[in-house]
Amino acid sequence: MSNVARLSDTSIHDWYRHVFAYSDQIIVDLVNEFEIEDDDVILDPFNGTGTTTLTAKRLGIDSIGVDANPVAVLAGQVKTTWDIDLEEFTQRRNDLLGTVEPVFDRISAEGNVTLDSYTDTGSDETAVSLDQYDFTEPEKTPKDWLSEKPLKKMLVLRHHVDEMPADEITDIFRLAMLAILPEDVANIGFGPEAYKVSMQDDVDVYTTYRTKLDAIERDLRTTQDALEDGMAVGETEHLGGDARKVGEILQEESTLLNTDKHEGEIDYLITSPPYPAEHDYTRNQRLELIWMGVLEDNSDLQKIKKTNIRSNTKNIYVDDDDAKQTNIRENERIDTIVTRMEQIIEEEDIQHGFGQYYPRVVAEYFAGMLRHFEQVYDIMAPGGKACYVVADSGSYWQVPIETGEILEELAESRVGFVETEILPWRKVHATTGSHDGLDEEILVLTKPE
Repeated sequence: MSNVARLSDTSIHDWYRHVFAYSDQIIVDLVNEFEIEDDDVILDPFNGTGTTTLTAKRLGIDSIGVDANPVAVLAGQVKTTWDIDLEEFTQRRNDLLGTVEPVFDRISAEGNVTLDSYTDTGSDETAVSLDQYDFTEPEKTPKDWLSEKPLKKMLVLRHHVDEMPADEITDIFRLAMLAILPEDVANIGFGPEAYKVSMQDDVDVYTTYRTKLDAIERDLRTTQDALEDGMAVGETEHLGGDARKVGEILQEESTLLNTDKHEGEIDYLITSPPYPAEHDYTRNQRLELIWMGVLEDNSDLQKIKKTNIRSNTKNIYVDDDDAKQTNIRENERIDTIVTRMEQIIEEEDIQHGFGQYYPRVVAEYFAGMLRHFEQVYDIMAPGGKACYVVADSGSYWQVPIETGEILEELAESRVGFVETEILPWRKVHATTGSHDGLDEEILVLTKPE
């Protein structure tokens, strides 16, 4: 078996996934289609859980991931950091699990008279003290998303992970903790939006967490074996920030881009940006943001939301003015969509806030993407290509929004990209309403030579 095959057989992607993640196969296909080579660098400005950067690394190509969500940045970093001292990892893993197991057992026994009073040694179970822990439910935790005992266990786990050194091994423990929250511990499902399901009295957090760490260790060992056999991999870098300022971020913060090898220019961009729909990404990753320690109150949440492209009614703000600054309604198709939505509001006397925001979401979304295109154009090498996996939308009163075609127009007429094309990819279903069979496509933009 080749080194590449051995590495692709690992399940690093599964260390932490997101409901909106896309397949790594599209990265492989585009690398082959455009004959991307190991002296190129790929950018993903909406990097999510790191599909692009992980796949590029495996293919031996340098890549940079940027994302506004701190959880996404952590996930990308952890999933592409393979030179881990596994002996130290194992020792610290065992120490952590050995510390939390009796505490978890104590929490599970609470309220159970038989278990609460019984031990094999006859000693008092209260020897495992819970006094050092703060069991206050974090402020921004949605109601009933965590039952009492699982909540306490996750707070204990976070307490001990936070006590560890700030290094790459601790980052693995932290990502594994974030991964099991929505997957196994919380009372939530995804469809694709997060929703509450039946309450669980208790969860075996210890076994779940241990199993996740075991899988990560196996993958790291397999990967390190492939590296020892001489497999070449790409370098990766992950940065936090707003995609509307991605050029500025890379110029100021990127080490990888500003090397003699890449000379401050991006060769290719492969990404899947949001599109106008009611996908609130910060809600779907609410628990992870809380347990990472970056979301404690409304001001933290607003700060994160304001660095995202305006794609839903939960992240529109009074002072948003990209649409005005870019005069986005000069585009006839955007103006037609926004005008139609404004007419619906007036004709149907729509009073609820979210409905009144629909026209603004559309205008601010395309204005934000225009700003993003301008930034990408500035840092892209002549002849470079930018590939966007986009989907049409019918979420807002079933008013059709041909996302790819409109973005193509903006990229050509307002920015200067050439040789644009839209490649069909697959059909997807709208998440609201009955507007079915929407196109998901790959928009390809080329910077002139």
